[in-house]
Amino acid sequence: PKGSGVLKSGTAAVKIAGKETMWVPATAMYAETTNGAELAQTVLTGGAPELKAFAFDASTAEAVQFNVSFPKSWDFSTAVTFQTFWSASATDTGTGGFTLAGCSVANDIDYDLAFGTPVANTALAASGTQDDLMINVESGAVTIASAAASTNTIFRLVRDTGTDTNTGDLRLVGVKIFYTTDVANDA
Repeated sequence: PKGSGVLKSGTAAVKIAGKETMWVPATAMYAETTNGAELAQTVLTGGAPELKAFAFDASTAEAVQFNVSFPKSWDFSTAVTFQTFWSASATDTGTGGFTLAGCSVANDIDYDLAFGTPVANTALAASGTQDDLMINVESGAVTIASAAASTNTIFRLVRDTGTDTNTGDLRLVGVKIFYTTDVANDA
């Protein structure tokens, strides 16, 4: 209990409830029908990694959506936060940021629900080098409307054009979702 090793039961490590992460790549997202961001694939150098991302315009608050099913061990709290991973389409050093909102849909419930209040992450200044990976700091707490166990949770991610200052497209590579568990497993 006071050591720095791994607590085990027999030979298996014991999982401790707490903060977890979930990676959602751009390829698992879809553009909204109205003002949706454009899915694009960029070849930087032949044979090197290609950038599969959503390009968000600088002047229009474009949006994408994605959905996840949190594990049973999720505590359904407002402790859900996020980080965005993006690159600038030009050598601009302006800031880039996004907002995230979510809602959970339970069994036998209509999908036509309202999202919770969008929460912005802190805008991050681009490096000034085109295609550098930029990772925003972790956001504040996102309240998910109708959060509950055994639901499908839909998220809406929007470029925060009201506060960011980057004049080019932001290419969203993905989002890291942080959530809290309150039990050791999903049994």
